[in-house]
Amino acid sequence: MTTMRQVFSILFIFLMIHESSAQFQRATDQPLPTRQVHLDFHTSPFIPEIGARFDKKQFQEALQTGRVNHINIFAKGHHGYSYYPTKVGVVHPNLDLDLLGKQLEACREIGVKAPLYFTVGWSVLDAEQHPEWVIKNADGSPASLNLDDDAALDEVRPHYSWYCLDPTIGGGYHEYIVQNVTEICERYSELDGFWFDIYHIIPASYTDYSLARMRREGVDLSDRQAVERSYAQALKAHMKALRELVASYHPDATVYFNTATHVENKAIFTERLFEMNTQAELEDLPTTWGGYDKLPLEAKYHLQQGTPVVAMSGKFHKAWGEFGGFKHPDAIKYEAAAMISWGAACNFGDQLHPSGEMDMETYRSIGEAFAYVEKIEDYGPGGVPVSKLGLWLSLDHAADHGLVNMLLQTHKDFVVAEPGNLEELELILVPSAAKLSKAEVSQLSSWVAKGGKLILFGASVLGDDQRMAFDIGGEFGGKSEFDFDYTVIGDELSEAVVRSPFLNYESGMRVKATDGKVLGKVREPYFNRTYEKYSSHRETPYKLEDSEYAAVLQKGNIIYFAHDLDKLYFEHGVRLHRQLVANAIDRLYESPIVEVSGLPSSGRLSLLHQASKKRYVAHLLFAPALLRGEEVQVIEDMPPVSGVKVTLAVAKKVNKVYAIPGERSLAFTQLGSTIEVEVPKFSMHTGVVFEYE
Repeated sequence: MTTMRQVFSILFIFLMIHESSAQFQRATDQPLPTRQVHLDFHTSPFIPEIGARFDKKQFQEALQTGRVNHINIFAKGHHGYSYYPTKVGVVHPNLDLDLLGKQLEACREIGVKAPLYFTVGWSVLDAEQHPEWVIKNADGSPASLNLDDDAALDEVRPHYSWYCLDPTIGGGYHEYIVQNVTEICERYSELDGFWFDIYHIIPASYTDYSLARMRREGVDLSDRQAVERSYAQALKAHMKALRELVASYHPDATVYFNTATHVENKAIFTERLFEMNTQAELEDLPTTWGGYDKLPLEAKYHLQQGTPVVAMSGKFHKAWGEFGGFKHPDAIKYEAAAMISWGAACNFGDQLHPSGEMDMETYRSIGEAFAYVEKIEDYGPGGVPVSKLGLWLSLDHAADHGLVNMLLQTHKDFVVAEPGNLEELELILVPSAAKLSKAEVSQLSSWVAKGGKLILFGASVLGDDQRMAFDIGGEFGGKSEFDFDYTVIGDELSEAVVRSPFLNYESGMRVKATDGKVLGKVREPYFNRTYEKYSSHRETPYKLEDSEYAAVLQKGNIIYFAHDLDKLYFEHGVRLHRQLVANAIDRLYESPIVEVSGLPSSGRLSLLHQASKKRYVAHLLFAPALLRGEEVQVIEDMPPVSGVKVTLAVAKKVNKVYAIPGERSLAFTQLGSTIEVEVPKFSMHTGVVFEYE
């Protein structure tokens, strides 16, 4: 029976649904637990004695061994079953205890925060009982991940294979989730938060109720982008309703919806669904999910939005949720140190055995990492990235991360450039895939007129109307007719760059200089490689004379690269291209806040400003990721690093410099506002702390 409290809560949701999400903003310096675990628990009905070996003392021992101060535990998993005595949902058929309640009690006794996991997008039982809740594709077929509807029952089922559910308001599933969450909120008087999962697999829904909503909105169903925007906005309304429901019972509880926080060109991100979260959690597994350089950009972006960040990885070797998969403790330690260095709290995934018994080897490994985190956690979260070098997001993965990789490897610390922080920046890099609107062009042009500096790549010089957006001192002549070409660099950008023509695996834009200064010329091949015309094994050789087109052009505070060097570097990793961009940055960027010398290219630099503690922290990392097998990156070697120097230039009176961990006092030299420090020999991670008055 629906209680009056439930009725009030549902009415409250719909009365508030259109209010601004500004009320949901959470202060960046509000602390989050820094040593977290995400405990998966998706258990089949064919497995007996669920939770039968759960022991409160053993559970607590595991958390204490792991030095854990926060763990996400399960209310409901992907098979559709609940792990507490529910009257709304369905208890796992082989569970005879309130496993959730016992875990909550165990955590509370030892002071560990314990938000509750609740699956949304994947739920087998709900999909079977309510096929109308399953997302439909545009052709009316049910949407799933890796499922074959015609497979025989004895065929091998692929990994990560589930039907996908549509939780938007008005179809019944959202309302069912509200009932479940209300029941949980009423059953457990003290709750730390909720962790709602699976919003990112299918970007659009054509269920009957989604179709009805889109017709009311006047959405053109043949416009896929419009359909995806509508679905994302409907998901946001669903999230807002859950956020407000939880707040009506537990005002201080955290609420997180996975995974609208990933910086990518999908409506779930561009419609800013992450605004519904109390914190930004960045689910990842860098061994196989895009590598160790994905976190910096996403952490920087969300910290700049004023949101605390939790970086998520796993104890697993290859895939989330794998049983028996172990990452070496050294790798977990490095990942944890990196998370702190980028200003994030740490979270490592585990999966509980269906018996309910914790794996102690897992928590010994995590404990080794978290023992180190305890020494440095005060110097990461609560800080924000600071730099005068900005990266303008295009939301094209290869273009953005090609530049990010260049910047990380050359230790040029950066922030995300946005209209709101232009006045703080000296130089902005605009990726080749950027399609700047008229408003953005106007903002950037005004900023350049006041002394700002730009580096543009490829088609970014054209606005979204395909017209020349900036005066680069040249005339645009379209894309080259050649598949590839070569660059001959001039004296101005020649530092550590060969003077012979070097290959661009894809040709660039054709730009003829007018009043701009040519810093590099395009050298064209004799012809494209075809069945009719070809030479040797691969690319056709270059002609003996430069073409009339510029490869690099400068006019005033703008340098333009005719090639998509960002995408080329992401795909091909040509060091010459990286060096060329670094030289261009050095040519324009006169006053970086932080610089480092002596750090290998696999090392990483992250500068955080902890204003409330009156200090800057320059984090240094070095543990190269090595390819093991065909697809797995492994952190294994942590050689010592010496001879590193850090220079900081801030308008503050620095009175104390020391290294972490250990707070070892360091001598420093100061000339005006510039401070130089020799970093003691370190392995894996260290930080240089600059305290000011």
